[in-house]
Amino acid sequence: MDAVSTISSLCSLAVTIITWIDQLRSNKETLSQISTTVTTIHSILVSFQENAAGIDLDPSLLNALIGLGDALSRTKEHIVACRKARRGHSIDTVLDFLVPARVSQQLFQDQAQLSHQLTVILFSFSSSSFIRERFSLPDKKADPLSFRAIRNQDVFEFWRDYLGQKVLYAPSDRFSEALNFCFGSRLSDIARRRLILCLDEFRIGGVAASTLERFVGESSLKQAVEKFQSFDSTPSVHEHSNDPRLPLLLWVDDKPENNKEEVQYATSKGVNIHQFPSTALLKAWMEDNEDFLRANDNADSIRFISDTARYETHGQLDARNSYLNITAGENIARYLRGHLYRAPLLIFCGAGIIYTQYVNSYEATGSTCRSGVVRDYIAALSRRTDADDKDWQGYNVIEPGVRVINDIN
Repeated sequence: MDAVSTISSLCSLAVTIITWIDQLRSNKETLSQISTTVTTIHSILVSFQENAAGIDLDPSLLNALIGLGDALSRTKEHIVACRKARRGHSIDTVLDFLVPARVSQQLFQDQAQLSHQLTVILFSFSSSSFIRERFSLPDKKADPLSFRAIRNQDVFEFWRDYLGQKVLYAPSDRFSEALNFCFGSRLSDIARRRLILCLDEFRIGGVAASTLERFVGESSLKQAVEKFQSFDSTPSVHEHSNDPRLPLLLWVDDKPENNKEEVQYATSKGVNIHQFPSTALLKAWMEDNEDFLRANDNADSIRFISDTARYETHGQLDARNSYLNITAGENIARYLRGHLYRAPLLIFCGAGIIYTQYVNSYEATGSTCRSGVVRDYIAALSRRTDADDKDWQGYNVIEPGVRVINDIN
């Protein structure tokens, strides 16, 4: 893996977090601590980046950097939610659920994880052969620092026995093999894939021990996996709920003004709509309403629509410091299917349609740039009798059942 591109990505994440915290103008101690920690991480990464051209990263150092990427991505997402909740949005009152106590708890956990990752990074840098050779440092044996930080005994034993106590981070294929050795036929190939989608939420490329421990919580690994599988079991025939919140359309787009006509159409059909300007806010709302969503997780009660790309920035949005994040749509697909939600997802976009071939990798997912396809998708939800409609599924649907197969040279 190229060291410069890896470090550059992490530096970009760090700068974004530092800038956003500064923009919040918050006096909260936790945000101040996060800013200090991330500033330290950024300075270390920049120093290493200046000398990293043309080298391959040691496996232990690469593992530490990938674990850091997961922690930074999670912190960035929580700060996105905090910033946008403070600004407020006229499109929906759904942001009222973001209570200060919840945000503070998330940020406190982020600070603890970032502090731990900083310690791991410092040790990994000091143990790296590149650093030792360049600065004439004595050779050091790998220390299972991250492994020792695991508090859940069941996760500790699983990681030690199936992955090794010197492994800071397990690539997806290796983690899948470990699950297979541990659970055998009790955990199918599909279930393992979905579990990895859940654990590798930010598409880092694998699973860190801390991520697995967060997933397991206070239970045993077996109990956590069994609970996960219970959501993945074939659903029984569901009955329509008379809940006035249904049918419900959850729509994610940072430019909701682009969807006014489709939103008006949905409202005219009696569909309830919640709009979210970011994936972070959608996920936070879903976590707070999980029981309701699980009880009504079917195609004729709840559906999702999302754009596929959003502009992100280190500061104010302008052409000089903004960049197009083309993975926003896939991030939602990964989250929904990784958390075993079955509700349909339609990616609705413009020129970014060429980047949506990922929809073919996820169940009950499609993409389109045609308003007519979106309206048919909404109409099926409003009727609450078309759970089997699939004409919108697949890549680049231009009309019901018609897809563009090859539009990229």
